[in-house]
Amino acid sequence: MTKPLEWRRILPPLALWSVLVLFFSTRTEVRGEPFVWIPITWGQALKISLAQWSAWGVLALAIVWIDRRLPVEKDALIQRFLWHVPLSLIFTVTYTYFNFLNLIILDVPRDPSLLAGGVLAAAWRVIHRNGTFFYWVIVGTYIAVDYQNHLKNRLIRTAELERLLSDARLNVLRTQLQPHFLFNALNAVSAHVESDPRTARLMLERLGDLLRLSLDHVDRQEIRLSEELAFVDKYLQLQAMRFEDRLKVSMNLEPAVFDALVPPFILQPLVENAVRHGAARSAAGTISVDAWRANGAVHLAVRDNGPGLPAGWSLEHHVGVGIANTRERLRHLYGDANQSLEISAEPAGGVRVDLSIPFRSA
Repeated sequence: MTKPLEWRRILPPLALWSVLVLFFSTRTEVRGEPFVWIPITWGQALKISLAQWSAWGVLALAIVWIDRRLPVEKDALIQRFLWHVPLSLIFTVTYTYFNFLNLIILDVPRDPSLLAGGVLAAAWRVIHRNGTFFYWVIVGTYIAVDYQNHLKNRLIRTAELERLLSDARLNVLRTQLQPHFLFNALNAVSAHVESDPRTARLMLERLGDLLRLSLDHVDRQEIRLSEELAFVDKYLQLQAMRFEDRLKVSMNLEPAVFDALVPPFILQPLVENAVRHGAARSAAGTISVDAWRANGAVHLAVRDNGPGLPAGWSLEHHVGVGIANTRERLRHLYGDANQSLEISAEPAGGVRVDLSIPFRSA
């Protein structure tokens, strides 16, 4: 797996280097003296081009190696370029001697005066013959590509950090729900411990089933709606035992939404509120849970026949832990535009909670 990745990195610069060698091999003459031009064959032109670009090819590796170790941030482009000003002079001189050595080895025509007058004079001649220009082309190309990759990696890291932060917040919100639910469920059991021990034992068994189901979902941000409904059904069975004949439950569910993905514990606090603030305050409490699909969304509704909403009640200021927690989780998972949670009073009495999220099948 490593070798194909290495070739993908090597091939583009190798192809570019080959194109440059061929392009500069089209010359028909070369400088032999400061003011003398010597005709050359294509084979000699290819060797001269090869000498020039093999020198720059090796030096380019050194340029990249040094740039990566400069004591400046990758974002600090001006500082990076300033560091390359003295480096360009050093590499220009190095290229002068390296290229001349290649010309001798390949035995092709060359300007013998190129190295005359010492290092500084030789460097000055190469600067005028585009030596430094090629250095800056290499540096500019590398820094541009490196900076683009740096920005891309930073965007990826930022997105990953945001995802981890969102997951952490969702986990906190979800773990807030479980103790809240457990506390209320234990209160329901405690009411029967002395008066009806048999019912209390059965309720504890139901509670154990609920806790097992909740542990199955502890590491998941989304589960099938059928799994969430199974949890809600167990919870309502527990409450039915508590209220005996005073609680009736109806579920109207479209089979098309059973495989829809929903956040775990998304229905339970809505149902719990309907029981505590609605059905529990009615002589014959009724809880209704509906689920259907429409317009690319999963719609869930929980209704009760309790006393309804008090005067002056508002969703923004009067919701408890369960509803506030649910709203926050929906915002984190789906954003503000792709989900909704509304609470309204039923005309005949009671409260209706409507929730919608994008439909995604498991």
